[in-house]
Amino acid sequence: MKQNCILSPERRLTDIEQSLVWQKPASHIDSEAEKRIYNEVVKNWNRGEMKISTILLEGDAGSGKTQIAKALSADFNLPYTKVTCFADMDKSDVLGSILPVLSEKDESDESDTVEYKYYPSEIVRAYENGWLLEIQEPTVIRDAAVLMALNSALEPDGSLNLPTRIARRHPDFVAVITTNRGYNGYRPLNEALRDRVQHAEKLDLPPKEVMIERAQAKTGYKNENVLFILADTIILLDETARANAIKGVAGMRSYIFWADAVAGGASMRSSLYYKVLYKITTDPQELAILEHALSSLGLIDLIDSLDKLEESELDNKLNSNSSGDNPEVMELNMSENGEYEAEADKSGNNAIRMRKSADSEGHSDTSSDKTTDVSSNDKVENGTPFYHELDKPVTDEEKRGFRKKLNKEARKSVHGSCHEETKLIVHRPEVTAQYREEYGRMAAELRPVIMELIRKTNPLLEHELSAEFAKSQLYGTKFCAEKAASVDFRVFARKRPPEEEPSLAVALRIDESASMSAFGRLEAARQAAVALYEFCTGCGIPIMVYGDTADRSKLEQMSVYAYVDFESRDADDKYALMNIQARSNNRDGMALRIIGDRLINAPQKTKLIISISDGQPKAMPDYSGEKAVRDMKDTLQEYRRKGIQFLAAAIGQDKEDIRGLYGAENTLDIDDLKELPSRLVQIIARFL
Repeated sequence: MKQNCILSPERRLTDIEQSLVWQKPASHIDSEAEKRIYNEVVKNWNRGEMKISTILLEGDAGSGKTQIAKALSADFNLPYTKVTCFADMDKSDVLGSILPVLSEKDESDESDTVEYKYYPSEIVRAYENGWLLEIQEPTVIRDAAVLMALNSALEPDGSLNLPTRIARRHPDFVAVITTNRGYNGYRPLNEALRDRVQHAEKLDLPPKEVMIERAQAKTGYKNENVLFILADTIILLDETARANAIKGVAGMRSYIFWADAVAGGASMRSSLYYKVLYKITTDPQELAILEHALSSLGLIDLIDSLDKLEESELDNKLNSNSSGDNPEVMELNMSENGEYEAEADKSGNNAIRMRKSADSEGHSDTSSDKTTDVSSNDKVENGTPFYHELDKPVTDEEKRGFRKKLNKEARKSVHGSCHEETKLIVHRPEVTAQYREEYGRMAAELRPVIMELIRKTNPLLEHELSAEFAKSQLYGTKFCAEKAASVDFRVFARKRPPEEEPSLAVALRIDESASMSAFGRLEAARQAAVALYEFCTGCGIPIMVYGDTADRSKLEQMSVYAYVDFESRDADDKYALMNIQARSNNRDGMALRIIGDRLINAPQKTKLIISISDGQPKAMPDYSGEKAVRDMKDTLQEYRRKGIQFLAAAIGQDKEDIRGLYGAENTLDIDDLKELPSRLVQIIARFL
């Protein structure tokens, strides 16, 4: 057994330390990343400032990050330990804690003596003793102070200020940071922490040949043809999940356990669900997307057909390249586009031959064949809307009452302003079957981007730092001296958990002036409205979407279209967004007052109005020029004092004028209208 450290040959490990060195199993296969890291570390170990001792491994779950960290322990003969980070991690988890200890008392002593002892964290132990420490998922940590402590520790000549002493970094200490990409809870790795990394590896699924080799080594299953098909399935599922923003991962772990199940005689089709698909997701809609991807390339049919063969027959058929006259045998050829094709009269060198079965057509769950549109379905089979038991449809009377309320409040909002005499109507557009169809098509196109942003944003809603401390805790980050005599040992204080409810409410205002019909601006505005609505509802953020135009008639000098409103409980509101049109003039100041007063009623702390506009305010008889500019600036100033923030998306020729009204820092210049939906959604995420 090795007793010396490869990096420091003169160092002798204790028996306890040697027991912590990871031992490579016979099934372990050195990866290219492992070899590359080993060579880089050894080459630069004695080069002073060029020494590599902090390594970042970033990749999807199951890509082998922890396996590489453990393998480096064996390669360097360094004791291996790890710490798994969590959201509420505080400095005591990094530096260790002072905890109360009951001293052994003499039988004659009736008083209870309480002593306090420092207990080092696993990080401190590895840091001081020169071990290899794997730091798992530091991206989930909420408290920036914890990351600052880690930053200090990872300096080449760093130190840790412990409660009882200062700990110095051991020369042999190696830190391996492992973090996932884009999973639930993920946040971008702290820039200061990333900057302290001297070597980084991006880990993805290995090449197919390597996947097969590892599966053979770990499971003992040697049928390369079957392993090839399983690997193809895993790779396709991984790509499909990424493309459709499905947060699960199809990785090496799933592949190896699926192969092991097949090696044990399990059905490839049934074990596909238990070992792979259900690990990715159990959502019916997402499963349908994954099944459809497998079916479109013929993999489902192939797996079903292989399940009908006995093991001995399977080997014979998969390894047979000769053509025969048996009509019960079909041949599968992989075409240039990657699809498996069955042809009865053709033979190729790379073909896979198998026996047909009576029920080999299709697969057990036919729903995926019918699911070509990934948008949400709000109807049952007969075409009528579907409602949950407690989500009853809104009656016509309720709709009329809500519309009257909006009209009354809108007139109250402009009372005392220069718009007081302007004739105003607030509309609630009706939803049609055509609107439903158009919305479904547009949402399906935007869904991958929206779902990816939702997946990355939802964890951020829980990351607001709390400054309030809860006292009388058994452990924590602050020692409360006034509690030192407490007999229940609750002498610490720690931060209270943050609120998890989003503190943001959003209102989208769309200028529906006639000029919006030019250059694709109207379509971009519709897409932006759909994207924002889907994103905000997916994150639990209240959103309202209003449009407005002026001078439709003498009786309707100002028209406001309340497409989506906070207080409406009508599930069909979103389909009305397809009614957004280019109409007439625009009276911006009046629209912002009405929307601003609606937004003020929201209980959220941060209130944001986004205005999509392509030009300056202009309406009859004289709302233009200096008068309109003055009204706009007064309105913006008044509602900013009330706590509302404004952001203008300028998508027309008057970008400089819009920037002058809202301020350069509050104006988003959109040159490519295709970017408008994703840009606005990303802006929302920054306000969280």
